[in-house]
Amino acid sequence: MLVVWGGIVRLTGSGLAIPDWPLAHGHVVPRPETRAVIEYVHRVLAMLVGLATLGLAVAVYASPRYRRPLGSTMTIALLVLAIQILMGGRVVLEALLVQRVVVHLLLAFVFFAIMLRMTLRAQDLAHGASGTGAAGAPAVGPNGGPEGAGRRVRQLRAWSHAVAGLVFVQAGLGAWVSSSGASLACPDFPTCQGTFFPRMEGLVGIHYTHRLGAYLVFAAVLGLSIRAAMVPLPPRARLPLRLAGILVTLQMILGIGNVVLGVPLAISAGHLATALALFGTLLVANHELSRL
Repeated sequence: MLVVWGGIVRLTGSGLAIPDWPLAHGHVVPRPETRAVIEYVHRVLAMLVGLATLGLAVAVYASPRYRRPLGSTMTIALLVLAIQILMGGRVVLEALLVQRVVVHLLLAFVFFAIMLRMTLRAQDLAHGASGTGAAGAPAVGPNGGPEGAGRRVRQLRAWSHAVAGLVFVQAGLGAWVSSSGASLACPDFPTCQGTFFPRMEGLVGIHYTHRLGAYLVFAAVLGLSIRAAMVPLPPRARLPLRLAGILVTLQMILGIGNVVLGVPLAISAGHLATALALFGTLLVANHELSRL
């Protein structure tokens, strides 16, 4: 919710509605103006995430069961959170410098990935899972199942990791497009200003780089999904791989809608939310494949 609301702040031009930090126009609560409220909600959500993370840290460090397997990851999460808070303040105080906005979003994706990883690991610990797929479905090891299944599972795991990395980079490019004002530098689709080979400079270069990245991510995710269909997998590993194919298709549709409809708020927010969901789904797929 916090990541998507941050996108709404950017899309509505509310990033500087409260130009000071951590206060709001010198007060704890800003005046009731629409953009100021939008920005303030983002700060409140960030505060809630921060407090929830501190609560989680206390629970992890106080539990002998979870301290050892999750303690180091929790420490990294706290470090990323601290950097993210400082970066959020700098984004405001430096008047939405494009580089800071991009880093702020990517740090949010990193923090999300850490929380997701901790959740999956905690679920494995809670169920005592190690080396099995869904309930009653044995893992496919290098020496079990169809010939070469173990090797193919390892390939899928590496592929899912690489594709998640592509989605991460593509999210950064999307933030670059949005924060630099390049969203409509190419107002047509599938061409850009009437050509498939625009000059890669200025706002057009920024926009078209993101568009080319989208094609690459689309091909990589669909390739992963098709390849996974040929490998014997338990349902817990197969489901996120199928879902990734659905999400990347939806993401392409939303991206095209952004261009042809002039970047409407709902579609743009959905575009960001779907990117985050796709990123998380690929991480879940990677985790499930690593358990086999």
